[in-house]
Amino acid sequence: MTSAQTIAVRFDRSASVLSMMERFAGQDIPVLPIHGVVARRCTCGVDECSSPGKHPISSLVPHGVKDATADLKTIRRWHRKHPDMNYAVATEGLAVIDCDSKEALGAFRSGYHPPPTFTVKTARGFHFYYRGEMPARNGVQNKLDVKSGPGSYVVGPGSRHASGAIYAVWEDEPLADLPQNIADMSERPEESSDEGGGGPIPVGLRNSTMTQFAGYMHAKGVPRAAVLETLKTLNRTMSEKPLPDREVRQIARSVSRYPVKALPQIIPFSEIPEERLDFLWYPYICLGTLGLLDGDPGDGKSQLCVWLCARLSRGDKLPNGDRFEPANCFLFNFEDLPGAVIKKRLEANGADLSRVFIQSRQFQLTAEMVEWMDGEIAEKRPHLVILDPIQAFMSGVDGNSNIDVREFMSRLGEIAMNRKCAIICVRHFGKGAQDKAMKKGLGSTDFVGISRNQFGLARRSDGVRGFIVFHMKTNFERGESMLFTMGDADGRKGEQPKIGFDKFTDITADDFFSGETSMRGPDQDEREVAKEYLLEALAGGPKAAAALKSQGEARTISASTLDRARKELGIITAKQGKIWFWSLPPE
Repeated sequence: MTSAQTIAVRFDRSASVLSMMERFAGQDIPVLPIHGVVARRCTCGVDECSSPGKHPISSLVPHGVKDATADLKTIRRWHRKHPDMNYAVATEGLAVIDCDSKEALGAFRSGYHPPPTFTVKTARGFHFYYRGEMPARNGVQNKLDVKSGPGSYVVGPGSRHASGAIYAVWEDEPLADLPQNIADMSERPEESSDEGGGGPIPVGLRNSTMTQFAGYMHAKGVPRAAVLETLKTLNRTMSEKPLPDREVRQIARSVSRYPVKALPQIIPFSEIPEERLDFLWYPYICLGTLGLLDGDPGDGKSQLCVWLCARLSRGDKLPNGDRFEPANCFLFNFEDLPGAVIKKRLEANGADLSRVFIQSRQFQLTAEMVEWMDGEIAEKRPHLVILDPIQAFMSGVDGNSNIDVREFMSRLGEIAMNRKCAIICVRHFGKGAQDKAMKKGLGSTDFVGISRNQFGLARRSDGVRGFIVFHMKTNFERGESMLFTMGDADGRKGEQPKIGFDKFTDITADDFFSGETSMRGPDQDEREVAKEYLLEALAGGPKAAAALKSQGEARTISASTLDRARKELGIITAKQGKIWFWSLPPE
């Protein structure tokens, strides 16, 4: 007789996700990282996430499904940064039939007799994968959707659903070509909502016209039920060919989700009340406004931000400024270690640590997180909020698009105005030459256009350790340029330098930066910046190579430049488990 034995099998979901992503990539099918689910919560951090475990990690793919790739190096880098991630399969060149119930599955199989193909078991149904494209549409049949073509994706096998269920490969068959009878599924004509038609709204403008009309009524406070009934009448009597009732209901439901904003009124200036500018630091920083701080990586932007927070937290008088009461500050920084670097800098500059706040983890300023930040500002009432660097917060925003940047920055400007605080966005200089210093910053010119004040920072050129700050753009009164000093500090002991104001100067930004590009070769300049970044980042001890490279990318330092700088500095590399660490060489 043999005794029964229990064999424990551990499923490594993270490894399975990476393996499946690599498998899709091997078939030239692009994938993208989406947030995972841990303890039944979406890793995006939003308490009531509307799409838990299903929306892109915008810090990795700022343009969503457009950034999907089959490049293995990129996929593995994503996975190293977010081992708890889910992933999605982009459907360009594919058609995925999503049956979300047993009834939908039965109707699909009996009605279309699908050939064997790669099939995934989802939380409530199945995904059938086919090579080929067809019109994508939700609700083709009851609980049956079609995901296909560019701009669409499905959650991939190995990912975790919000319910805790794992998307699993059900039939591991090769991807079959899309049968014609299935391809015709979403092309079938639909019945109109009612008899009618022949109106002036052409087929191609039905949805946009209905949406605009619904938006107008919603803005006027018309109840959703009344909006729907009005749209039905408009659709039936004014459309060349009426939309199905289902689509009309979807338009009314979608528009009703947006908050109602009061329409603007046109009023004479005789009715505009007088307002007083409340300067935090005259004439540089005004409460209720949005500002911009530009400079090269490693020149002292974060040091200046810490110095400002330290002075404000104690109520210290700023150069040529007025005295004020000690104030709270938000110092959101994604580039430096909070305990080993930022806190040490604050201590070196004498800050009241109880008045300076930092985020507990990185976050993206999605619409939900903007509302969260607004609430935190309303509760703790900081005088100063710093976002360092601003590009790291911009979820799904194209930093080179004037439209995207204006919309994103305008929301921050509204928060600053409503909460009577100053918000400063930190930005890196670009590499290209510009005719004006204020254009040196990365991204759209609307960063500058929306900001009420713009500062430029650069390393001092007079041999003194420190930096110079220029007041490059203002809507009020331009202040003089300022020279700052940076004290000595022993990085091996965890020390950080103290910042000191030196004096005002009449040097202008345009004069200072003129001819700079011709004096320094770009490759040499980038490598020196990378060296300084590594020396600063590793001063507190070893750090994971992946984190260093990620933070380097946020400073516009490429991985290849960072590797060259590492070799020139003699940085020591060592592997602990599966993670590589970098550390400074012994003296």
